[in-house]
Amino acid sequence: MGIITTTQHSFEGFTGKGIRKSSYCNKRKIHESSGRSHLKRRNQMQDEIFGEKLSVSRILETLSKEKLENLVRKMILEKPEITEIVERESPCISIDDALIELRRKLELIISNLPYKVDVKSDYAYLRVKNNVIEFFQALSDYSLNFLPPVNSEYEVSIKFLIKFLKEIFIELPKFDAIEFNYYYNLTIEKFNLIFLHSMKSFLYERKQNIIVVKEENWIEEMKIINGYFDYKFEKIEEFLRYEIENNYNLNSIVLKNEVNSNNLNSNEIKLTGLDNLINFAYQTNAINSVNNI
Repeated sequence: MGIITTTQHSFEGFTGKGIRKSSYCNKRKIHESSGRSHLKRRNQMQDEIFGEKLSVSRILETLSKEKLENLVRKMILEKPEITEIVERESPCISIDDALIELRRKLELIISNLPYKVDVKSDYAYLRVKNNVIEFFQALSDYSLNFLPPVNSEYEVSIKFLIKFLKEIFIELPKFDAIEFNYYYNLTIEKFNLIFLHSMKSFLYERKQNIIVVKEENWIEEMKIINGYFDYKFEKIEEFLRYEIENNYNLNSIVLKNEVNSNNLNSNEIKLTGLDNLINFAYQTNAINSVNNI
């Protein structure tokens, strides 16, 4: 009996108090372990560096011209009301700005021409047709941008045309395609119209402007351009020569003739056809237009 009693007491101690003591120790160990893990995680979080999105200003300075252009287009498409803000806040486009972009479009045409194929061929033109149309469309937009009432300085329009013809237009491949020749000849025709209008307006708005014509060597510039383009701008050169010979005295820098204000009223001047300067394929069927001539 004593042995049994002793055994029961031992068993009780093992299963009762012994378990409670062991459970307490385990909980304490778990708590301590959990505390150490939490402390370790907190220390790790203090050492960890979290990512952060770029600011808008940093994004804008990183974007390429093409990506920035696409971004603005997308914004305008989603919210058309910001178009007015873009137009109002955009800086003025300079002559050099326009020429740089037109040069880029010209280089796209040239770089996309097929190899080992006659550059003038219809096949070559079809390969770059979209680039050609975009080139002429941009040319139309920039040409109109430098004319009144958008730009009141006729000298700006004249300088733009002279630089464009001498630096860019002479490098444009002359394709045999009927459609291309329609665009090309239309450009020559409209440029003659703009030149004559701008030259007259520039000279008649202020008589001393004849000095600018002389000092800027516009006659010589037009002579060079006529050499490039088979004298398609001969009338402009002749007009300038006439004005210099009849209205300019180099020794005294005196104008011989006073301009009658009734000869040219800027409000009455209209450039026939300039409302549709070079609308090209988007609004005009070039092939049909040529066939109807």
